[in-house]
Amino acid sequence: MKKMEVDRHSIFTRMVHWSIAITGIILGLTGLEIGGHYGLRFLGDNVTSTHVYVGLVFGVLWVMFTYYMLTKEWKWISFSRIIYSLKFFWAETKAWFGGPHVEDPRAYDPKKGDYVEKIVPTQVMVWWGYFILAVIIGFTGLAMYFKDFFAWVFDIGNAIGPIFGTESGYAFVRGVHLLFMYLFAVVLIMHIYAVTIFGVLKSMFTGKREEKVVE
Repeated sequence: MKKMEVDRHSIFTRMVHWSIAITGIILGLTGLEIGGHYGLRFLGDNVTSTHVYVGLVFGVLWVMFTYYMLTKEWKWISFSRIIYSLKFFWAETKAWFGGPHVEDPRAYDPKKGDYVEKIVPTQVMVWWGYFILAVIIGFTGLAMYFKDFFAWVFDIGNAIGPIFGTESGYAFVRGVHLLFMYLFAVVLIMHIYAVTIFGVLKSMFTGKREEKVVE
């Protein structure tokens, strides 16, 4: 199989990616400390302000990354590829349990100077999963900080919260915020596993990767 080294990720992509990773970890730890979970204690009295400020930076980084993905990488993550992503995921699942091997579709066309396929198709679901979770976490976080402006959110929480056993609208919003933080962590763990298995972790540091070449 012929391969060649290709510029896979720009310096902008790598900087924003790792900045999101770092701020996301800080948010997770400070959020758990604010909630009094697992006995974590790092910042004490400064934890809430740190969580809010880092959260704002996290949000700005996500806006930048989303803009890049939608303008530069849309053909790889578009809505039209979600079904393809689900089919590939199902094929991978069957292969995991002893089914037929699934060929890696990633390849580069040196004549065109572009990828034939840049990502493992399941990454389409990962991207949209990250995006939806980040939006919900960010929105509920802003609602809890700017309580007066988002009073209508807590009114909704008061109406549907009892179904889930919460005692107030604020408790419901906080519960949603925490739940989706855990879901974000689950997707993150799966993401780390996938990029390691599919050999793309190094390229997020160097920007380059040995890619299969189509003749």
